[in-house]
Amino acid sequence: MNAPETLQLNDIAESGLLSTKQLRIVLVGLVMALFLSALDNTIVGTALPTIVGEFQGFGRFTWVTTAYVVTSTIATLLLGKLSDLYGRRKIFLGAITVFLIGSLLCGAAQSMNQLILFRSLQGLGGGGIWGLTFAVVGDVVPPRDRGKYFGLFTSVWAVSSIAGPLLGGVMVDNVSWRWIFLVNLPLGLASLVVIATVLKLPFERGRIQIDWLGAFLVVLAITSLMVALEEGGKIGWSKGTVIALFVVTVLSMIAFVAQERRAPEPILPMRLFGNVVVRQTMTLGLIIGTSMMTGGLFFSLFFQDVRFFSPTRAGLATLPMMAGMFSGSTVVGRLISSTGTYKRFPIVGIPLSIAGMAVSTQIETGRSYVVIGLGMFLIGLGMGCTMPTLSIACQNSADPRDLGIATSAQNFFRSLGSSIGLAVYGTVFNAVVRSGLADRLPERRGSGDLLSVIRQPAKLKVLPLLERAAVQTSITDGVARIFTISMLFTVVALFFAFRLREEPLRTLSGLQQRAGMAE
Repeated sequence: MNAPETLQLNDIAESGLLSTKQLRIVLVGLVMALFLSALDNTIVGTALPTIVGEFQGFGRFTWVTTAYVVTSTIATLLLGKLSDLYGRRKIFLGAITVFLIGSLLCGAAQSMNQLILFRSLQGLGGGGIWGLTFAVVGDVVPPRDRGKYFGLFTSVWAVSSIAGPLLGGVMVDNVSWRWIFLVNLPLGLASLVVIATVLKLPFERGRIQIDWLGAFLVVLAITSLMVALEEGGKIGWSKGTVIALFVVTVLSMIAFVAQERRAPEPILPMRLFGNVVVRQTMTLGLIIGTSMMTGGLFFSLFFQDVRFFSPTRAGLATLPMMAGMFSGSTVVGRLISSTGTYKRFPIVGIPLSIAGMAVSTQIETGRSYVVIGLGMFLIGLGMGCTMPTLSIACQNSADPRDLGIATSAQNFFRSLGSSIGLAVYGTVFNAVVRSGLADRLPERRGSGDLLSVIRQPAKLKVLPLLERAAVQTSITDGVARIFTISMLFTVVALFFAFRLREEPLRTLSGLQQRAGMAE
């Protein structure tokens, strides 16, 4: 027993886990790690045009993002399970290390193919960081007290959404695009040292049987689905390649479920879905990922392609949404901790987001920023009220031995919803824009050539006045349509929020509960 994770679980109750000072230091390390993971999702987009120009890789540039999303989604699920088997601390440190290695390699990439490969590696670490941060808090903080901490982590995600485009713009303009990856190193190393030094989680390792077949099948299913969603939006959903990928997804998922039912130690235990609250939070997470989290991404597109804001200014323009999310998550987190209840907050928060989406459906080329800002704030406020609540409810109800995989599965379904939402909204958006251009510029025979200037504001600005106005109006109509569909999805989420079962919040942390089970 020469490592902290080999201590017996009954030591937890006697030692009280971490002191207040240690807990604060651990939280600083977790916040730094989570900020890195969240920041990486937003900072890269700003630099992509510069990277594409240097590597002449326009045909593959979307894979810089897709590769990260695919591997991070896989890692969120698999590393959550591995942390239950091998100990949270060990797997978490490994995830940070992989993320840092991937960041270093991305910063040194000499071609688009290298960058895509290294982004895949970075995504493995980033996905692990995202899921395991919440699981670690579940280990050391009782559900009754988790609200304020989960609210803090949601706020970190909100801040990164603003900081990413700002930092990316500054680095691309003044240093080099490579620094959007290299900047991760000092903060990541500091987080690694803090976690390794202070986070000493007792862990009792039993007999381990890894479900390799289940791991292979879930990787195949997720990869096939993500690639199908990416390619379908680009080449069309009826293409043979896309249909084949969806078929592989369905078949591999069926085989995965069958394997999990008979595996001694399944990757995703089917007993999770037998837990009513866990199942409900996963369903809500999937719908919210599709609606509330995804729709907001189109605000940035509107500001850049219609208002001609720079990426940095567009990031600042979305500040009301982040302010709403910060306010909602902070207040609700503290209310959950003080009242010991959680069901009311999604029931209040989701209608706020619906109201914000209703305002956003009225978005127009010349619409006042005050009105647009109100819509963004309400959407963010609703997300802030809802997202931490689902995580707390899921962890509170899950079996203590499944804390890692339950937390990761909840994040996985939310991420899956975002990917599905982006695919659906992207298809709808392109269809609305194409139709709008055909109606406004019939002499251009559908104006297919004008579609190429979308997401290229510099080229859009130099179009003749009539054509530029047609493109701007068509883009605005597309964004408004997105919020109409997003609002409908969110109404469905409200129905499930009313059905969410409320259970008393436990007063023992995950580790303390497992200690009681072991005694």
